[in-house]
Order: sequence, then structure tokens, then C-alpha cells
Amino acid sequence: FGGASLCWLTAMQSVPTVEPGEPMLRASRGSRALRIAPMLALLVGAGLFFSRPAEPPPSDIKLAIGKPFVQGIISLFDMKVDNILLQKPESQWSHFAVGMLAFDLLIDIHMELLFFGAQATLASAEIDLLFRGQRFGTLSTRPCPLGGGGKIKTQMAGQLVVDQLDVFQKIARAVVHEDEFTVELFSVVTVELRGTDNGCILRKDMCKTIGSARIPGVTFAKSVVLKGAQGFSVEMGALKLIDLPATEPAGKALISVDAKVTNPSSFELHDLDVFSIDIYTDDSWPKTERPAAESLGVKFAEVNTEAGFSLGKGESEWFAVQGFLSVPEREYDLVKTADVLNHFLTSRPTPLIASIAGSSQPFFSAAAKGAALRAFLPGMKHDFGGDTNIVVRAYIDLDVPVAVASLLNPLTGTTLHQYLYVALSNPFDATLYVCGLEAEVMFNGAHVGQVSLPQLTLEQAIVLPPSERGFLTPNAYPIELHATELPSLLQLLHDIAPQPAGKGVAYVDLNARIHARVGGAEPILVYRQVNVSAQLKQFSGLP
Repeated sequence: FGGASLCWLTAMQSVPTVEPGEPMLRASRGSRALRIAPMLALLVGAGLFFSRPAEPPPSDIKLAIGKPFVQGIISLFDMKVDNILLQKPESQWSHFAVGMLAFDLLIDIHMELLFFGAQATLASAEIDLLFRGQRFGTLSTRPCPLGGGGKIKTQMAGQLVVDQLDVFQKIARAVVHEDEFTVELFSVVTVELRGTDNGCILRKDMCKTIGSARIPGVTFAKSVVLKGAQGFSVEMGALKLIDLPATEPAGKALISVDAKVTNPSSFELHDLDVFSIDIYTDDSWPKTERPAAESLGVKFAEVNTEAGFSLGKGESEWFAVQGFLSVPEREYDLVKTADVLNHFLTSRPTPLIASIAGSSQPFFSAAAKGAALRAFLPGMKHDFGGDTNIVVRAYIDLDVPVAVASLLNPLTGTTLHQYLYVALSNPFDATLYVCGLEAEVMFNGAHVGQVSLPQLTLEQAIVLPPSERGFLTPNAYPIELHATELPSLLQLLHDIAPQPAGKGVAYVDLNARIHARVGGAEPILVYRQVNVSAQLKQFSGLP
């Protein structure tokens, strides 16, 4: 018995202890062997003890070898987290009222332990959680089954109460942006052991003991590596603008965008409910060395997810976010918003940043507020007419022979002043108000003229209903034809001449600046109108 006691004493003196906040480092194979050695000595001593015919009372055995035996097993194993499910508790308002946050967690873990020789359970505990040496909250766990040791998979359930919001927000950023990060757990726990006569349901070779033991004061200190979401890889669908009922013209329109995300993290996020998101231009594009949160440009939209929103692991289904254009009435902001619409209308992807403004759930609102995610808004698809032009046709009031003679006469100058009617289309699903237009006319890559529509008030604006195709302006507008590139201009006049002298139609490009109002914003749409047909009014069938 004395030799066995010496083995147990050696084991007790060799069990490592860890203080709260101390970093947990993975042991090398050699150091791990040194740590396991006293445990083996302890087990040998325990075997010698049980082989003696004169046994002390079971309670003496528990007190003599229980704690060092269990402490050694708990100290040596590595805990791996497979999944963390977060969902709202039945009530969290009592915590929220005193400046704390609470949420329920269900953690899937796996581990490899030395064998207990009995069925083990980690009793309910209050576990301190630390991130990079800073405590951010407490995990109040329910009893967690540990089996009899060996390779096991189990679940740890409980409620996370956050009382250090600044640290909690740091770990939330790690969840969103990082590949992986480490969280430290520390507590002094109780381990319960049950033998064959007290409910052990393990197979016989793993449950050779009798009686039961409750071992308090066991130090539980672990570092767990968790996977981050790496920015969630946000993918956006096409932008949609839909008119809302309004008592005045040119009111707000509903903006709707479909999105999906990929979540490779360790976290399964239930009960996110309604997330509010501000959409900004990316001020660092095309250079993205700066983090998204430091690259916020102009906020041009405010959107929300639908109620009951949740986010599982892996690639999500498409989900809708809806809201409104929200652009300050400042020239810089309007220009930046116009850039987004210009990219959209010319079928080019636009770099954007989605910044979380808050959530209807206080826990997630505190965690996610201010988190910024990069995404690209795809350009408009050419679903109609092969383009997204607003100007689609021009009808010029012109006598071709007279115009050609005037251009070739050095005494009459090199500019023709004429008038034209314009047919306009609306590529949006919301009403478009055209308040003015200036455009450089290009033919075969050469400058041949200038078109100008006067600036109109909102009451005077040309109103294009959603998806309008080919609305003809009731008034004629001035066009100047310039002979600076005389061969190109003469070719244009030849092409628009009626057959058989000409083709009856020519196609020009317009480098246009269109003053518009759509969805409650007033951007200047600056983009090229391609392949605009030009015809002579008197041969077009127009009155």
C-alpha cells in the first residue's frame, strides 16, 4: 500500500495546473509522454491497491485517488469543436436590461481521453471565456457526458452571457473575417463517475469499477481553435427598383437585391431575425489593401433581411434584402451613386460594401454592428433590345442635299444647326424622370455633333413609366452637326438619306450625361448610349 501511495502522490504532484488567461500550447510528443508517465504510474498504483485483500471504505479511495486521477485525464486531452449552434433563449431581456447579452449555445465537440474505468460526466459549470487574453463572458453549461474515455463525440449545451461588449465585438470580427482563431476556456469543475452498480451503461470492459464518485475542484483549462467565415463570400443578384405608392411624383422606390453567402465557420447562426444593412460604395477600389470597414465610401441604400433570417453552414440559399435608396443631396454623393448605376446600366460589376447596421436581436446586433463585407453588384442583363440605352432612336429634321451643300461651302461655316425628336426607353422597373440630357454624337469613332435637351424641373420632366420602350418626346430639341471630321459627317448624311440614294438609317453612339430622378435619388447617368438609330424625320412616318 505504501508503494501505491507513493505512486499516487507522484501523480498528484505531476498534474499540471493552468491559471485563467494563460495561453494553452499544444504539447510536443516528448512532453506529452512525460505528462502521461505519472498517469500511468497512478494507474499502476491503483491496480496494486485494488489487488489487496483488505480494502479501505470506498469513500477513502475516492478521496485518495479521485481528484489527481481525474485531473490528469482532464488536463491531457485536446478538445476539438466541430460546430457551434447559436439560438435565442426563451428570455434574454433580464440580461439586456443590465447591459449584458445572453444566447443559447449547443457545441458539438470531439476529443480523445484516457480511460476513466467508469462512466464520466462533466457537471454543470460556469466557464470563463477569453479571447486573446481578454475575458468576454461566461458559458453556463449543463452536464456534459464524457463517456468512459477514449475517442468520443459529445455535446456541450449552455447559455453564453456576455458582459464585456468591447472584447465580444473583437471576437465577432474574428468570426466574420478570419480563417481561424483561438478561444480560451477556464473553470474549476466537478466530474462525476459512475460504476457498474450506479448507472454506467458502457460496455463491460470500460466499466470495471463499482460505486460512484463526485470529484470537485478539477481545473478545466482548454484552448479551442475555431474557424472563421472569411468574409462570408457574399454574392449578389441583380438590382431591382420598384415604385411605391406616393402622394407626390418621383417618390421613393423599393430597392430589392437577392444575395447568398458561404459560411465556412464553426458557427451555425439561428434566430438572426431582421438584419439592417447599409450599402456603401467601396472607396478603396480597385485597390483593396484596406479592410472593408475602413473603405466605406458613399452610403446609397438601406436594406433589411426578411424576418426569421438564419444562416447555416456552407452555401446558403438565395435570400432577399429590401429597402430604399438613401443618398444625401450632395454633389459628391450623387456622383458616386451615379457611378453605381452607370456600372449597372453598362453591365459591369460594381464593388460595394455591406455594413451591418444592427439586428432585431440584441445579441447579434451587439456582435455584428459595424461588420463590413465586400461584394460585387452584377451589371444589368440585356433582357430587352440587346442594350440598356435610355436614348434609343433619333429623328433629325434635315434636308440632306442642302446640308451637304452648306458643309462644302467655305463661306457658310462648319456647323449645322438642326432639330431632332428623341425616342427614350426606361431600363428600370421604377419610374424614370428625365430632367435633361447632353450628348456628344459619335459616328464610326469620330465626333460629328452635339445634342442638348434643356434642364427641366421635376414638373416639366419627361416621365418614363417602368420598362417603357421607345417613348417619343413631344418637343424637338437642338442638334449641332460639326464638320471637324468632315468625311465622317458626310458619310453619316449619306447613310440616313432615303433609299436608293442612301440606307435610310445610320447608327451612332452618344456619350451622354442624363439628368434623372429614380427611386427618390437624382443621379447624373453618365454612360455611352450605343447603336442609337438615326433617321430623317420626314421619311420616318412621324407627323
